[in-house]
Amino acid sequence: MSLAPSPGPFPELTQTQVVAALQDLVEPARVLHSRADRAPYESDALTAFRAQPYAVVLANDPDEVVRLVRWCHATGVPFLARGSGTSLSGGSMPRDKGVVLALNRLNRILEIRPEDGLCRVEPGVINLRVSQAAQPYGLYYAPDPSSQPICTIGGNVAFNSGGAHCLKYGMTSNHVLGLKYVTPTGVVETAGRNSLEGLGPDLTGLFVGSEGRFGVALEITLRLLPLVPAYKTVLAAYASLTAAGEAVAQVVASGLLPGAMEIMDRLSIQAAEASVQAGYPQAAAILIVELEGEEEQVASDFAALRRLLQASGAHEIRAAQSEAERAQIWKGRKNAFSAVGRLSPDYIVQDGVVPRSRLGEALTRIEALSRQYDIRVANVFHAGDGNLHPLILFDGRAEGALHRAEELAGEILRMCIDMGGSITGEHGVGMEKRAYLPAMYQGRDLQFMYDLCFAMDPRGVANRGKMLVDEQWPPPALQARDDSAPAAYGAARRARVAALRAAVAAGSAWRIVGGGSKTRRAADDPIPALSATELTGILDYDPQEFTITALAGTPVQALQAALEEQGQYLPFCPPSQAGATLGGTLACGLSGEGRLRFGGARDFVLGVRFIDGQGRLIYSGGQVVKNAAGFDAPKLLVGSLGSLALMVEITLKVFPQAPAYGTLQCRFRDMEAACRQMHRIRTGPAEVVSLSLNPEDGEYALYVRLAGSPELLPQRLARLADFVAAPTHCALDDAHLWRALDEWSRLDAAGIWRVPIAPALMLPLERSLRDLPYARRYGMGGHLLWLRGEASPALDATLARFQLGGLGLRDVPAPSLRGVYPMTRFLARVKQVLDPDGKFASPLPYPAPDTP
Repeated sequence: MSLAPSPGPFPELTQTQVVAALQDLVEPARVLHSRADRAPYESDALTAFRAQPYAVVLANDPDEVVRLVRWCHATGVPFLARGSGTSLSGGSMPRDKGVVLALNRLNRILEIRPEDGLCRVEPGVINLRVSQAAQPYGLYYAPDPSSQPICTIGGNVAFNSGGAHCLKYGMTSNHVLGLKYVTPTGVVETAGRNSLEGLGPDLTGLFVGSEGRFGVALEITLRLLPLVPAYKTVLAAYASLTAAGEAVAQVVASGLLPGAMEIMDRLSIQAAEASVQAGYPQAAAILIVELEGEEEQVASDFAALRRLLQASGAHEIRAAQSEAERAQIWKGRKNAFSAVGRLSPDYIVQDGVVPRSRLGEALTRIEALSRQYDIRVANVFHAGDGNLHPLILFDGRAEGALHRAEELAGEILRMCIDMGGSITGEHGVGMEKRAYLPAMYQGRDLQFMYDLCFAMDPRGVANRGKMLVDEQWPPPALQARDDSAPAAYGAARRARVAALRAAVAAGSAWRIVGGGSKTRRAADDPIPALSATELTGILDYDPQEFTITALAGTPVQALQAALEEQGQYLPFCPPSQAGATLGGTLACGLSGEGRLRFGGARDFVLGVRFIDGQGRLIYSGGQVVKNAAGFDAPKLLVGSLGSLALMVEITLKVFPQAPAYGTLQCRFRDMEAACRQMHRIRTGPAEVVSLSLNPEDGEYALYVRLAGSPELLPQRLARLADFVAAPTHCALDDAHLWRALDEWSRLDAAGIWRVPIAPALMLPLERSLRDLPYARRYGMGGHLLWLRGEASPALDATLARFQLGGLGLRDVPAPSLRGVYPMTRFLARVKQVLDPDGKFASPLPYPAPDTP
């Protein structure tokens, strides 16, 4: 049975009609429709929310998924794309009378590219399997949610899953480089890249965490990291939760950057012991801290950590002496959620975030609420990033027990909002928390999310009802609130924001400019300039929180100076030449050589307030280091070149600065040997911070930077020199060297071109470019090619041959693109929401949303 597309409203189909149509599209035996067969798919891990789909389709390949999505769009039948169903927010619960697309059979690891540090997988691949497959190449996949042995990468992408190591390495979105997806309208497109760096707005950043509202991922390109050389996992026991929380603050203040910091209270300890016999001590709370890095550096950090923990009042400190002991400590923590089932027949796993400095206050409040409601609460949380997981224990057989437990859960979410945090750090909004989203985002902030959903899915078929309360479709316009700039801006800056908004609303065309450090504006440019350079200043900075909020016109140098006073820095090391502003740096998507280790500009942007093409002032994101509530517009705006919005305010994550740095310089006579050694170093025993390869005087110079204790750097550099086995030179006072490398791309003598590449392309690119009049530098471990020289047809042809795109930043009237830049209807629909009249001039091409 086939149903022709209908413009809607759609006739309501019976289950018999839906099943017959689906059996026309796939093998009939894979269309589950009996009550018993559908029962396991009625809910996800949050069983309090249930719905009965008409059918469940066990998809065998991506082509089937595309056909099914197109059929749903044509008929108006809602669908849910589902993996293992481990969501704890009701986010993978189906709609009544809808269809479940079960993707577990799409479980192939399509390729692993060790030289490029990436792999490409289908959405049904289990999270843990990625690291297992990458391990023989000296690589692993960093995001590690507690459900790691069973959750799928597709589900992780939908909900931007986190895990214990988020503080240092970020969430799923920080490790997704590219996507192939089918939109809710049935269009197959790709976004992202095979490089750590990219061009244009970050569509992958927007897609990740969209809870299935923007379509179905068919292939996912993941970033892999070098295996950690050594771990030291430490368990400390405390007489109170407050003491454990204060210990976290002391560790953070010390300048240490552990891979993970976790806290469990007495109830969760008892549950873990009963379930997996983790060997935890009897205590009111335990703190788990994991250090990682090169062995001698970890030993040094462990000595400092032990002193801190002893001073913090821990009555027992225990360090894992083997990998088996480390695994046992983590087994207890990662099984805590399921283990609580031994203490109570039912429980709700809550997920919220508070500023780390208010953890003690939050826990005190949760204890008071537990007494008020007479409901036991077990606390397990990611202490390093303030991500709380209160486990609310109740007996669903008792009348009213579930309702009271939900009331308590809601009180905890409201507390998180009141403290300036988030209603979810990693579980998503789903069904459970969507009523609380309007307390985080109001008026036009929330309207922006509804507008995006409707633009991407005009028929409302893709996981509708999750994240947003949108039972009515199209969703009605929300009542606007007072959306003037916050009072913290002060009168003058608030007036400037109001003037910018009025100018955008009244004007017909604008070219957004920054401090002029990256381009020169042509004197005869007919498009008037719009700038936020008058909006300067740091609005909020709490070193203990690892966050800083500043206005977009703030000079990067001023931001870096403020951080340096507190021993902190921006790990993506943005260029800081005179005139460079924070907004302009992010709009151009510029990172420095430090991005290799921890990520680029897009990975450290937490929140943005911006003016769109209609003059609306919109806020997206948050001011805590972990937030999975709403769509990630902050990442979207990185690299957007002023084509979507004018950034006004930006919140960034920061890290403690390393006490010392050292660089090993290696020289090679041919590029092939240099590339080979670069790959060996990248996956070798040294924890590398920066890696740059530069053609110099007929040779190839490789610069390898390490960070850590000044006492240990000489022996670490010496060991690295032995590993390289090539002519080398060590520099311990290396700041001037890396400044010179950064200055290379700031020279004004000629055009500067920024070209994201994959490391495997370095050698063939060098062969094609060395006879052209371009100076070259291969930065970020081979993920970025810098070229210096005038634009030319030869450059265009070379980039096009390798399917690469380049961004010109010097001696051009505006940032310009060369080579290949993929256009997508996804991006066109985003443009339609943010700048429907095309007021913001841009070098980026935007096709009409429905142009083939």
